[in-house]
Amino acid sequence: MKKVIYGLLTITMVVSLVGCSGSAKYKPGVYTGSSKGHSSEVKVTATFSKNKIEKVSIDAHGETASIGQAAVEQLMKNIQTKQNAEFDAVTGATETSEAVRRALKATFNQASTSMEKKEKTALKDGTYSAITNSFSVTGQMKGEVTIKDGKIAGIRITEESDSRTGPWFEQAKMKFIPRLLASQSLATDSVTGATTSSSAIRSLVSSAIDQAGGKSDEWYTPVQKKNHTVKLDGYDVIVVGLGGSGILSYASAADQGAKVFGLEAAAQIGGNSASAYGPMALNSKNLAKKYNGGKEYISMSEVYKTWLKYVGTDKKADVIKKAVEQSGTALDYYMDQYGFSFDGLGGLLGSFVVPSWTKLWAAYTADQGNKKWYTFGPDHMFQFRHALEKAKAKNGKNDYQLELTAQELLKDDKGNVIGVKAVSYDGTIYEIFGKSVILATGGFLGNEEMLKEVYGSSIRPIGNTVNKGSGIKMGQSVGGVTYAMKSLPMVHVSQVPNIIRDNSLNPNQKAILSAMATTTDGKQVDETGRKLDRMDQTVTENMEGSTGIVHTPGFHFYNVYSQEDIDTIKTKGLSEKTSKISIFGLGQGGKVPASGTPIKDIDKIIEVAINTNNAWKGTPAELAKKLNMKEEELVKSLGDKDKNYYLFESAAYSYGTVGSLDVDQNMNVLKKDGRPIKNLFAVGQDSQGVCNQDGKAYTPWGGQAQSWTFVSGKIAGEQAAKLAK
Repeated sequence: MKKVIYGLLTITMVVSLVGCSGSAKYKPGVYTGSSKGHSSEVKVTATFSKNKIEKVSIDAHGETASIGQAAVEQLMKNIQTKQNAEFDAVTGATETSEAVRRALKATFNQASTSMEKKEKTALKDGTYSAITNSFSVTGQMKGEVTIKDGKIAGIRITEESDSRTGPWFEQAKMKFIPRLLASQSLATDSVTGATTSSSAIRSLVSSAIDQAGGKSDEWYTPVQKKNHTVKLDGYDVIVVGLGGSGILSYASAADQGAKVFGLEAAAQIGGNSASAYGPMALNSKNLAKKYNGGKEYISMSEVYKTWLKYVGTDKKADVIKKAVEQSGTALDYYMDQYGFSFDGLGGLLGSFVVPSWTKLWAAYTADQGNKKWYTFGPDHMFQFRHALEKAKAKNGKNDYQLELTAQELLKDDKGNVIGVKAVSYDGTIYEIFGKSVILATGGFLGNEEMLKEVYGSSIRPIGNTVNKGSGIKMGQSVGGVTYAMKSLPMVHVSQVPNIIRDNSLNPNQKAILSAMATTTDGKQVDETGRKLDRMDQTVTENMEGSTGIVHTPGFHFYNVYSQEDIDTIKTKGLSEKTSKISIFGLGQGGKVPASGTPIKDIDKIIEVAINTNNAWKGTPAELAKKLNMKEEELVKSLGDKDKNYYLFESAAYSYGTVGSLDVDQNMNVLKKDGRPIKNLFAVGQDSQGVCNQDGKAYTPWGGQAQSWTFVSGKIAGEQAAKLAK
């Protein structure tokens, strides 16, 4: 079955329903339903009046994004024609269409006055097995759901691979399952930070309900939320976001004697730092003693000069100087005071782009209890947890709360920042008052609208999508300005746009597909159909120039194959360069065969690639129409307007964004006139733009972003505590 690709699609429509006369059919309000689509959770939000739907929006941003707009428009037409949830699916978009249908029907069930008294379809007791796609790229999630006395009595995950990728699955297991059992509703909110795993568990339960003779659509009943407000005051420092930079800010401020409160939208701490290998460490005394006989191992002045040359301006020279000078000293501070440790890869590592920098950055020490390495790095969150708990213990007033999302800055009648308003996962509103605020919300990778506004395109995430630009927006709300917002996002991985999570291909076939899509041994075209003159696997800039997928329009490109190319692959195998492709982090467990090995099952690989919108076949005119390219440009690039070609798509995957609020060397957020907002600070990816430049990849030395986490966190914590005193 074919699937459709979506970007963030929020489409508003007015739907007139049949039979609007008489008593009210609906409880006026806004209702949301969600259901599992092809590769993500699809949400439908409907605004009801007494007798009709006034507005409907579809959020399918986790689905794939090349040709989804046309499909969504067709879905909207079908819904308007049927004027209910039983609209026709769009051909080629069956899974997503069905997800929209189920989610829309769930909103009807929530809004309908008749549903208040209507019993759900009876369920047959038993234990039901189900399987679904989830966060992992190497295996599906399997589970058993027990139905007893018409209720969901138990949920057990019997097989999953999500936990190999990172620590987030455990939060879905520990929090989402008991909440769903308590609410008995498929409308139970996903656990923030573990939305895909939560959605997969919801899908298992939905399948079990249907197997038991019920109708899963009926189980999207509203979950009661709290509506009271809690006020917390007397804090010196409020830290918004407990990723790496937030925790380090919290620890630094607490170490100075400040009373600190931290809040984190996700169900666990760590943010993008949970996926980092480790930080740049310029002449750390501790690491020099451990790995270099106590001697300095790099020229700080050379790094500083190279950095300024790279960004092409000295506008932020004072901040960059701090980033260089405190890279090692900040690490030493947190090692000495909070027990951080770095040796996960056996010592100091060299730079990615400057060969003379042979000792530059270090990897985190993995948890000694499990010595576990996730896909993107060692399991080192124990170090951050230890630091947070130690900092909390420094003052009886200190505290923090997870699943608490900041909404806005609180201000007095003169516009001064006096605290933060936030909402808990259970609906409770918090008003937290303090003398200073540190913004550490991690950039805007999870905000589709901001991505498109800044870059003109979204980008596929492997980083934390909890990061929705809230810190940047809060800073702007009180006069803060941004810096280098168009610095290119952090990209280290290329892969097909729609990772195949089911068993339609085996791991080796998936590896072949990935290699054919991401290789640079051949002809590439961009999203307009223009031939790319130079393309390789490099995804950062070096000092000589810029290359790589991060610099292509829309952060993706297409590899071109003729039928003759495909026939050669079938009989003689892949080229030597293509056969050596390895997908970092998002590899699916298979191996690409050596060059010269015939790929006899290439037709099956192509069939699945086309069905999943990872590849397309047709003449230049047909391909241009399918992919919204310029036909003349594509004909020019491909060479023959009458021949069939295959286009395999390669997409960039990003850890996070870089552009941010403008800050000074004290991490104070700056106004347009350059004056600091004295009690407002920004750290980590909310401030990292100051180390970079518009239109360039973020500084590529190795571990620089994670180093900034330590440097900015230490400075902001100190300065915020000093201000409070």
